[in-house]
Amino acid sequence: MLINSKQVVKPNNLLIQLVLKTYWVLCLSFLLVVLPNLAIAQSTAKPVSSIGFYYGAIDSVRELLAYERVVVNAEAINERQLAQLKQAEVQVYAYLSVGERSEVLAGISSGAKVLGENLAWNAAIMDLTDTRWQQAITTHATKLVEKGFDGLFLDTLDSYQIALDADQISNLVERNRAWEAQQQALIGIINQLFDIAPQLILNRGFELLVAGKTTKDNQVGGLHQKPLAVVAESLFKGYDAANDLYFNRTPDDTAWLQQQLELVQRLGIETIVIDYVSSQQWPTALQERIELAQQIMAMGHTPYVSNGLLTEFGVSTFYPVARRVLSFFDSEMLLKKQSDCHRFLATLVEYQGYVPECMDIHQLDSFSFDPSRYAAVVYWLSQSSFEQTELQQFVEERLASAAVPSVFIGELPDSDALLQQLGVKRKGDYKGKLTILGAEAKYRLPASEIQPIARYELATKDVTASVTLVDDYDQQGIGILKTEWGGIVAAPLEVQEMLGDRLRWTIDPFMHVLPLLQLQTIPVPDITTESGQRILTAHIDGDGFPSKTWTGDGIFAGQSVLDNILKPYKLPHTVSIIEGEIAKHGLYPKDAAELERIALAIFSLDNVEIASHTFSHPFFWDDRVSVQEKMYGDSLAIPGYEVDYDREVFGSVSYIRKLLTNGNIDKPVRVFLWSGMADPTAEIIKKTEQLGLLNVNGGNTYVVNSNFSIAQVYPHLNWHTDAIQVYAPLMNENLFTELWSENFHGFARAIESFKLLGEPRRYKPVGIYYHMYSGIYPASIKALQDVYDWALQQPLTPLYLSDYAIRAKSLYETGLARSITDERWRVISTGVRSLRLPAVAAVSDSVYGLAQGPDGYYGSFIPPHAEIWLADSSRMVSDTLPRPLLTSANAMISDWRYSPAQQQWAVRGHSYVPLKLSMAAVSGCELLLPDDAQGLLELTMINQTARTWQLVSEQAGEFAFRINCAVDASS
Repeated sequence: MLINSKQVVKPNNLLIQLVLKTYWVLCLSFLLVVLPNLAIAQSTAKPVSSIGFYYGAIDSVRELLAYERVVVNAEAINERQLAQLKQAEVQVYAYLSVGERSEVLAGISSGAKVLGENLAWNAAIMDLTDTRWQQAITTHATKLVEKGFDGLFLDTLDSYQIALDADQISNLVERNRAWEAQQQALIGIINQLFDIAPQLILNRGFELLVAGKTTKDNQVGGLHQKPLAVVAESLFKGYDAANDLYFNRTPDDTAWLQQQLELVQRLGIETIVIDYVSSQQWPTALQERIELAQQIMAMGHTPYVSNGLLTEFGVSTFYPVARRVLSFFDSEMLLKKQSDCHRFLATLVEYQGYVPECMDIHQLDSFSFDPSRYAAVVYWLSQSSFEQTELQQFVEERLASAAVPSVFIGELPDSDALLQQLGVKRKGDYKGKLTILGAEAKYRLPASEIQPIARYELATKDVTASVTLVDDYDQQGIGILKTEWGGIVAAPLEVQEMLGDRLRWTIDPFMHVLPLLQLQTIPVPDITTESGQRILTAHIDGDGFPSKTWTGDGIFAGQSVLDNILKPYKLPHTVSIIEGEIAKHGLYPKDAAELERIALAIFSLDNVEIASHTFSHPFFWDDRVSVQEKMYGDSLAIPGYEVDYDREVFGSVSYIRKLLTNGNIDKPVRVFLWSGMADPTAEIIKKTEQLGLLNVNGGNTYVVNSNFSIAQVYPHLNWHTDAIQVYAPLMNENLFTELWSENFHGFARAIESFKLLGEPRRYKPVGIYYHMYSGIYPASIKALQDVYDWALQQPLTPLYLSDYAIRAKSLYETGLARSITDERWRVISTGVRSLRLPAVAAVSDSVYGLAQGPDGYYGSFIPPHAEIWLADSSRMVSDTLPRPLLTSANAMISDWRYSPAQQQWAVRGHSYVPLKLSMAAVSGCELLLPDDAQGLLELTMINQTARTWQLVSEQAGEFAFRINCAVDASS
C-alpha cells in the first residue's frame, strides 16, 4: 500500500502552508550554497535502471524479470521465486510500511499506540515515538533481510502528517511540537533500518533529507546515509483509492512535486516517480503508460506507470511484454494434463514464444483478468462447460472490452446472448458429409451422421467467414471466422481422433488458427538449440535391467547396454535404475550382487550421469486419473509392498547414494525419471525438488512419416505454480514396437521422428530415450546403434538430460521486456540460452552467436540477459557482421566476455565430445591461446578464411581462447 499522495502533497491550512513554504525556501538556499562544493554533487539525476512496484499475487516471476529492480510484498513471494529473481540479477526490495500498521506488523506490535487513521486506505496510523512500534519495525526488517531481500522500500513515511493536520490538533504550537517529535522518531527508525538493510528506498519523506545537520558526504539531513532513491507518486496522474478514481494533477501540484524532486536530485539521490493509468481501455492504456513514462524519464526521473493498486505490471524504462495465452479446461470433466488446451494448444503457443496458461473454469470466481500479462484468450471447451455462470460472465466481459483477442475453438456456447456477441447464430446441424471451402483439409472431415455437428451462420454482414463448411444438402456454415475481437475455429476443424489413437488437426493450425490470436512477433526463448546447433540428449529408463539377452551370451540387459552402447558411444548419457529390480531386498535377491556390480560399472563411466527410476516403478502417479484396466497392477510386484510415493522418491535416491558410496563413486544423483504413465501431481513433483533433483519424462510425443501431426507433439512442460515437470522430447521404443510386442528394430524409426521434429520447424531437440530392455534382442540393439550412428553424423550439440532440463524448467519463467526509448528487446532467463529470431537487425554484445536454422536465426547468449533488435530483414551475411560471432559449436559456452580497451573477447566453454567450433566475422582478428593451458583442450585451427574460423580438438573437455581484434592491419 502506498500512501495516498493526493492527501499529503500540500497542507490545506494556510498558516501551515506559509510555515512550510518558508522552511523549504531555507532548505533550497542551503542546497544551492553547500552542494556545489561537494564532490558527490550532481545537478541532475538520471534514471539508474528500470524498477517495478508490484503488490499482487505472484504465480510466476516471468513478468517481474523484465525489471532490473522490483518492490514486492514479502508475503506474496516464495523462497523459490526470490531465488529465481536474484539468480537473474534482479534486485528485490521488500515493501515495509513504516507509518501505518500492516497485517504482518499487527501481529508483532501489540499495544503500540495508534496516532490516527488513513481513511483512504482504512489503515491505522501509528505513533512513531512508541518504542513498541519501533521494535516491531526493526524486528520485521531483520527477518526480511534474513530471507534474502536486497533492501527495503519504506512506505507511509508521511502518514503522521495526516493524523497531525489542523483538523486533529488546532493549536499550532502543540501541532508543531508533535510534528517534530514524529519526524525525529522517524529519522531514528530509518537510521536503525540502515544498520539492518543498507539499501533503502524511501517513499517521499522529503523533509527528512534536510532535517538536522549533515556532517559526512554520505549523510543527508538527519539520516546517517543516503537512501538509494526517493519515490514520489502522482507527478502527472494520480489515483484516489477511497473512490477508486484516476485523476490528473493540476499544473501547480505537478510543479510543486517537481521542485521537491529536484531538491532530492541535487543531493545526488535517484528520484523515482510512480504515476497511475487505468488499464480499462487496453491496449490504448498501454500506449498512454509508455508515453507518460517517457515524459517522466525526460524530466530526469526513473518512471513507473501502472494501475492504482499496483497489482498489474507497469511501464518503467523497460516493460514486460504480455506473453501469456490464457485458455481453459473443466476439472469436472478432465484434468489439465488431459485437456485440449494443454495437449494441443500449448505446443502451438510455445512455438510462437508465448506461455500457455491452462486454467480451471471453476477457479474464475477468484480470478482477476490483467491485460498487462495476457496476449490472448482461447476457449476450447465443450458446450456444456459454457453453462458455468462465472465463465459466461468472463466471456461477456472479455468480448465487451476487446482488450486482447478472444478465440473460440471447437464447440460454441449455447447462450443466445453470447452467440449474439460473437456475431453468429445457430442454424441446426449439418447433414451428411462435409466439405471445406477456403482451406485445404489435411484429413477427411467427420460425417455428421456419426455425431451431430452444429452449424452456425453469420448474424451480421460486417464480417465474412474465411473458411466455410458445406454439407450434402448445400447448407453452408462458418468454418473459420476472423474478427476484430479474435475469431472462431468451429467444429469439426479442430483436432480429431482417428483410428489407432491417431490425432490430427483437420486444417493447418499455423495458417488458420494462430493468426486469430494476433500474437506479435517476438524473440522466441528456445530450448531446442545450444550454441547454434540442435541439442542431443540420451537417457535410459532402468526397466528390464535384470532381463537376460537373446544374443547367445545370456548376459543381463544392463551389461548389454553397457557393452554395446554406453562404452562405444561416448555421448553424455543419463542412466537410471529401478531399485526393486537390482537391490537385495527387491525382486531378484540372488542376482542382486551382480546387478549392483553392473550398475556401479555404468555409473562410474565419465559419460554417464545418474538418475533414479523409482523403487517399484509405479504405473500411475495421480489417483484422480481413472484407469479402466490395470494390466500390470499399480507397480512391480515386490512382495509385501504397497506404493508409497515418499518411498519411491526419497527411498530410491537414498539407495543409489548408498550404493555409490559403497562403490567409491563420487557422483551425485542428478535426475528423477518418472515411470509408467509419468503423470505426477504437483505435490509429488515437489518431492524431487526437495532433493535438488531435476525431473523428466511424460509427454507422449510420437510422430513418424506415416503418422505425423502437430497434434501428436506435446508441449515441453507441464507447468504448475509450485512445481514443473519436464517432458521427454520424444517417446521411447515402446511406441515404436507396439508396446514391445513386435518389430524390435522399430526404434530405428526414431530417426524419422527426429527429422520431422527438426524441419521445417524445430519443435524439439533430438532426444534418444529408451529402456534397458532394448539391450535384449539383436534387432533392438541394432536399432539403437542405427539411431546413435545417425545422430553422430548430424550437427548436434550433446548435453546431459540435466542440462536440457535446466533450460526447459526456465522456459515459462523467462522474462521478455521492451525499452521505452528505442526498439530494444531484453530477454531475461535463469536457464534458457538460445533465442529463435525471425529476422536479425542487430544484437548486443550479450548475444555471442548467430546461426541460421530451418525456421529462423538462432541467437546464443549466456544467462541471464540478452538484448536484441528485430527488423524486417531476414538476411544474415557473415561478412557484414560487426564483430566476431559464434556460428556453431558442439559445446556449451560458459563465458564470452568483451574487453573494449584491448578489443578482445575471452571465450571459455566445455564440450562433452571432441570439440568442433565455427566462427564468423573474424576478419582482422587473431586467435590467442592461453599461456597456461593445463587442464584445457589443445585447439587446432582448420579451414581458416579471411572471415571465418573453425577450431577443433581431438578430445572433450574445458577449452579457452581469446579473440584479438586490435591487430595492426599493416603488420
